[in-house]
Amino acid sequence: MSEHTERNSHYKAADAYGQTAAATDPRALEARVLLKAAQKLEILSKKLETDGDAHFREVGEALEYNQKLWTVFASDAADDTHHLPQDIKNNIASLAVFIFKRTQDVLIEPKAEKLKVLININRNIASGLMKSVTASPKKEDNGAQDSAQSTSSKTTDSMA
Repeated sequence: MSEHTERNSHYKAADAYGQTAAATDPRALEARVLLKAAQKLEILSKKLETDGDAHFREVGEALEYNQKLWTVFASDAADDTHHLPQDIKNNIASLAVFIFKRTQDVLIEPKAEKLKVLININRNIASGLMKSVTASPKKEDNGAQDSAQSTSSKTTDSMA
């Protein structure tokens, strides 16, 4: 993918976010893309279990989607202006590093067992995000607060 094409993809993602941000809780959006990544990894895992192998493109597509998602999370965690407490940002960064290492490991030797931890991490974090969405009261005027809640949603919206 050329740099120009990749830049256009980011612009499209930002546009898509702008169109739907007001209607979507950022945490729900993040949970949705984490579950989508987990689903892609689960499909790959089942294929590896049944067939014992998968085409490199299949492996790459599922892992790339997950890695892009975690790159967004890691970037947000590195942002000093992001609203999350530093210990949570540190935990996100640590998880991202683990995920990047595991992704490389799976690319080198695709095995279903190696994918399980990635699937579980995504599902557990999505579950926690969904619980926080249902636990937080809906405010009538939440536009400014929602935009401050999660900058990662700007990119994750296009991944949903």
